[in-house]
This record gives sequence, structure tokens and C-alpha cells, in this order.
Amino acid sequence: MWALLLLATRTTSQEHITARAVEQRGLSLYDVPCAETEGKHTCACQIRCEAPSQKRCQKGLSVCSRVNGCEYVVTNPSGEWATLKRRPTPAELDRVNFAGKKLTQAELDASRSSLEAEGLVARRNYTGGFAAALKRAQPSKHTYHTNSYCGTSYESVHDATVALVALSYRTPATLRNSMLSWRDSGLLSFVDERILMLNDPAPSEVALGLKHGFEVLLPSDVQKRIGPQMPRQVKREVLTIGAAFAAACAVSTSTHVLFLEKDFAVAPGATLDEVASELAAAVVAAKRGAAVVRLRSIQDQGCGTFRRCQDNRNMPQWNGRTTFERRRNWWSFYCRDFQNNRVADCASYAGSSMRCFSAWDSNWSLNAVLVDRVRALEEKWAYKRGRTNGRFRAPGTSLAAYGASTWQKQDGFEVGMLKDDWGRTDMPICLSTRGLFAHVEVDG
Repeated sequence: MWALLLLATRTTSQEHITARAVEQRGLSLYDVPCAETEGKHTCACQIRCEAPSQKRCQKGLSVCSRVNGCEYVVTNPSGEWATLKRRPTPAELDRVNFAGKKLTQAELDASRSSLEAEGLVARRNYTGGFAAALKRAQPSKHTYHTNSYCGTSYESVHDATVALVALSYRTPATLRNSMLSWRDSGLLSFVDERILMLNDPAPSEVALGLKHGFEVLLPSDVQKRIGPQMPRQVKREVLTIGAAFAAACAVSTSTHVLFLEKDFAVAPGATLDEVASELAAAVVAAKRGAAVVRLRSIQDQGCGTFRRCQDNRNMPQWNGRTTFERRRNWWSFYCRDFQNNRVADCASYAGSSMRCFSAWDSNWSLNAVLVDRVRALEEKWAYKRGRTNGRFRAPGTSLAAYGASTWQKQDGFEVGMLKDDWGRTDMPICLSTRGLFAHVEVDG
């Protein structure tokens, strides 16, 4: 991470400031890209410094002087690497410091009734729910394919409902950005429940949820609702991601749960038809048997670090014995030349398709996923490929139960699934090749 700095040099005046000075001045610095970058991340300009022990980076200063907008050269603690930085634009500052961000608890209490009234109006404007998405998308007209990875044949999903459950932890600007995208894209009109789970929230996060018609729940509120199904809190009013996922499945009442962390916004340019189609296709895939349906956008291609299709050296090691050895990366499954005995195109619809495979050929991810709520709570998954020690040993465990068991660490769900080699369960997974949600952080 480059957030905490040992040294920053402002190129216009050669000013040296420490990390503490950066914090004291309240500086918020943004990455500057450059052609000369020596790091893997193409969104940032990373330069290897010539004299790390002396905390000098003349090379970084030289590059910064040639790059439009560069104002600072920031070194990491060892002094080996420098990252070029700039100050935010006025528009970027406005996104971070939006009106109402510094709302106090007293101000929230005083305005709660008006916020709830505004939320009631918002809910009245969210018309139709998932039934409206089905009417617009008409999944019965999609093209479906038969393959063992696709599950059962297409069946009607007119009895399905969808809960959007969002999770945030004191990042109001990021939450606001995502919430506006959910509203403006029409997503909030295509779901039947809107639940905002807040960890130790800032008052402004509560206000955002109420204003946009969400049911706002703290962990203590969830516990009152679901009783013994409540996962343990890592500290007062805080649930880790795995525990929050389990709680989301227990507290909602819809047949399906769209689980979104606060930093997954609807990708720019998504039309109402695309939102409806992706949501409908995901529910159909879950109905056909997928345990998890991933809806991360194809636009969300990172900064040059994911395994690109044109580089055969970066494709998975199909014959690896464990998840780590197989080098799974779910971007690989967007490639045209996928292994057709390991991956299947199961549905095709306007501009997109649903591609399915098993956990054996996948890393674990909870980024922008849809699940069948009851199956996530109750269906037990057990090893099918010989392993007998681990959390998935017979009779197995459900996704929600596994998530709840990882309550102590934020990365416990992801790391645990890899250590327990969840791929040996052959759990069926699908993803949309177009997707819907892009990862966007505004204030963390």
C-alpha cells in the first residue's frame, strides 16, 4: 500500500514532507499514470529509485517533471519504489466531501423523520421489482445450452424475488457513489428488498440508506431479527465479510440475494435493458443449479495485472493439484479459447452470455454475486476429489455456515476457501461475460 508515506517531494518547490506531515495537512493524493512505469500496475506510475538507503529518487523526480499533472513523488517505506502523485481535482474533492458527509449523530436524529419520508417516496418510485426485470428481459427468449456445467434445463423464474443487500463500513463517499449508480441505472427498481447493513456506521451512511429507501440494519438490528442464526461480531457492531454474507442470507426474505459491498457500482453506460437482462440471467443460472453467480463487469479489468487472453503463459495450470497450483483467475474464463471440456457457455442473450464451470477451475470471490438464499443457507457442499481433511469433509457445510465461521478475520472467507481447497467440492459457478458491477472506491 502507498497510503502511508515516508517521504514525499513536491516537484514544483522540491519540498520534502514526511508521512506525518501529509496526514497533518490532510493531503489526499491520487495516482498519475506514465509510459515509463516500471511496476505492473498500469494505472499508476511506479519508478524504482536509484538510492533507496539514502531516500533519494532523482529518477522519479525526473519522470514527474515530464508527466502532466504530477506534483509529488512518494516513496515506499524501504525507499526502493516511488509512485507519482497529484492532488485531486475540485470535482474529485466534491465526490469525497459531499454535502452531508460530516453529519453528526444529533443532526441525524433530528432529521430522521424527514429522511424516512424521503425514503418512502423513493420506494414508491421503485416500481415493479424483479417481476419488472423479467418482463423487460424476457429470459424465456434467451438461448440456452445443455452441458453438465449448466445444470438443469431452463425453468420459469416467475416465482423468484431478489434482495439487494449492501454492506458498508465507514466509507460514506464510496457508498454514496454506488448508491447513486444503483438508483440511476434502474437497479433499485428491479429488486424487491433493499437492505443496507452498516458496520459501526458514520451518521451520513445511515442518512444515505434512509434517503434512498433502504432498510438500514446494524449488526445488533440483524441479531434481533434472526436470533440464533446471527454470526459472531468481530467487535461491537462490526461483522467481517463472511459473517455479513451469512447474515444477509438469513435476514432477507427474497428467494435470491444480490450481495454487494459498498464499492461495487453499476458500470458506466449500463442501460436499463442490460441491467434487467443481467439480473434475470443470473437468477436463471442460480435456478439451474449455480451455487454462485458472478456479475462483475467486463469493464473492471484492473490495471494490467490480470491474466490476459492473448498471453498463453498466463493461462491457468489446468492440471495443478490444488487451487494455488492451478493458478485460477476468473478473468481467464472470458477468453475465447477456453478449455471446452472445463467451461461451458450456458446461456446467450443480447450482448452477453452466462459462462459456467466448477469450483475446481475457480478462485473464490464474493465480489458482486447473486445466490439462491435458501440454498446458500442450507445446501451442504462436501469434497468430491479425495480430500478428507478440511471444512468440506463429509457431510459438508453450507456457504453461509462457512462464511459465519470466518467471523474473526475480514479475509477469512477468501483465505479459508483457498486453504480448504474448496475446488474439490466441484461447486457449480457461473459468471456473466458482460457483467454489471465495477469496483469503485472514493474514500476507501
